[in-house]
Amino acid sequence: MTRKKGILALFVVVVVIIFGFVSYSTYNNSVDATVDRLAKALLKKDNATIKQYMPSYSNKKKISTEARTIFYQQLKKLKKEQVVELLKKEENFLVEEGASFLKPAQIYPKARFLVIELPKETELRATIQKQEISGDYAEEWNKYTFGPFLPGTYKVSSEMAHPKFGLKKTKETVHLEAEDQRLTVKETSLYENNQPFQKHLLASVVNYFDSFNKGIREGLNVSQLAASKSHRETMQRSFTELKPYLKSFDQQFQSVKLNCDSISVNAGQTKVQLDVFIDLKRSMQLVEEVGIDEALTTDKQNAIANLVYDEEQKKWLVDELDFNTYQQDPENWEHIQSYRAKSEQKAHWNKEEAAEIV
Repeated sequence: MTRKKGILALFVVVVVIIFGFVSYSTYNNSVDATVDRLAKALLKKDNATIKQYMPSYSNKKKISTEARTIFYQQLKKLKKEQVVELLKKEENFLVEEGASFLKPAQIYPKARFLVIELPKETELRATIQKQEISGDYAEEWNKYTFGPFLPGTYKVSSEMAHPKFGLKKTKETVHLEAEDQRLTVKETSLYENNQPFQKHLLASVVNYFDSFNKGIREGLNVSQLAASKSHRETMQRSFTELKPYLKSFDQQFQSVKLNCDSISVNAGQTKVQLDVFIDLKRSMQLVEEVGIDEALTTDKQNAIANLVYDEEQKKWLVDELDFNTYQQDPENWEHIQSYRAKSEQKAHWNKEEAAEIV
């Protein structure tokens, strides 16, 4: 009896040990335990453990170091419980139990892609979670495909460079959790609220009047006017016809303001129209033969400006200025680009002084 009891006791011990081992292994390799360990590893950026329990995407494709690094960024402010909750979302991760109690469960993230489609001629530089990324480019659609990424919510910054509208920067949150995302950039968004583009238009208007002043000082020769070819030729013809009747011509200005909310671009991207305010003053004195002794002055300060894109110079140039528009108060404009010189920019031409020089 004693020997039988000893054998029985030994058998019970072995059974208990085996049961304990199986129970421990079953729990240790269970989905819950594996997810818990993976969550801790992700927060610690323990790549060896992460690769053990999250070896690939659900489509069996390799997870790049870049994708893991970007994924870590979104976990910075999360607690372990929140990471566990994220890993258990079926739309984001595929969880497979081990083939036996000796093999741990495996977590496979579902590969997510970000597609950005741009207007023609627009170049793109993008970062996700402050890390620059590269993608597959489809020239036919001017489309970039970035990824695969692990499921999550990411901060995406874009720099879009267009030959006519310059650089436009955007920031947005992209949800790459339950599905891929496609961002289609509209053409209008390239110039709406685009300050570099607005400043370029302002510089074009200011250069126009600066070059106008220079032409006045150089004998009413505006052949180098910073404007479109047709406008420059029209202005030169006007001065050539008017010059025999002029005794003097004066122009001065100091500040220029653009109403940015009035900017519109035509469908062909060849013309821009906007409201302009300039504290312009012009005065001309006619020769005695004309019979008008008083100086003719104009102080119209509101204008509708039309600019065209010059392909050779790669810039927008004034094509027309219509001062026959309603009076506007720039104080009521919400978004303005403005220029103010240190002093009044004056230009004077006098027939008698010009004759003496000749």
